[in-house]
Amino acid sequence: MALTEISDKKKFSGAVMFFGAMQFLLFVSIAEFVATNFSVSTNTISHLGIDNAPYIFNTTIIILGLAEIVAAYFLMDDFSKLFSIFLILGGIGAIGVGIFNEDFGKIHLIFALLAFLFSSIATYVIFFTKRKDLMTFMWAMLGTVALAALILYMFSIYLGLGNGGMERMIMYPNIIWALGFSASLYYGKWE
Repeated sequence: MALTEISDKKKFSGAVMFFGAMQFLLFVSIAEFVATNFSVSTNTISHLGIDNAPYIFNTTIIILGLAEIVAAYFLMDDFSKLFSIFLILGGIGAIGVGIFNEDFGKIHLIFALLAFLFSSIATYVIFFTKRKDLMTFMWAMLGTVALAALILYMFSIYLGLGNGGMERMIMYPNIIWALGFSASLYYGKWE
């Protein structure tokens, strides 16, 4: 079958998105192990991009962003354009975080906001435009957790988790959603 057939595009998108999320989760953990004087609670994830493991973090988040953009491109015909736009904006945000580390200040924060915000709200688009079932509801709940954590984070309310811990409450739900959604694409649950 040619890649241009609908089912193959979805399967390819699923594989690309799964790879992006999986490698990010794995290599962020490796970067945290390698980084000296790094605290998951008090340091942001992006701090890995300026610590002694920037080559790991910056590369893995750029790959994640590229994977989001590629997946969004191939899903554009089968999912709403809004969903693809949100994935693309999230991917641009991730790439920007990898290129403009924390030392870039506000520009880094803008890209981080793009990555966190649009990846989170993409979960709602799936729920409201494709189908309402238990799995898409759980994905929307993950998006809700991430958005709530993002709002709390923006107001420096960390709920005892620390700056880094609260930031991970934004990231992990989005990565879990990406893994689940991409697997559903790969295994043809959207025919």
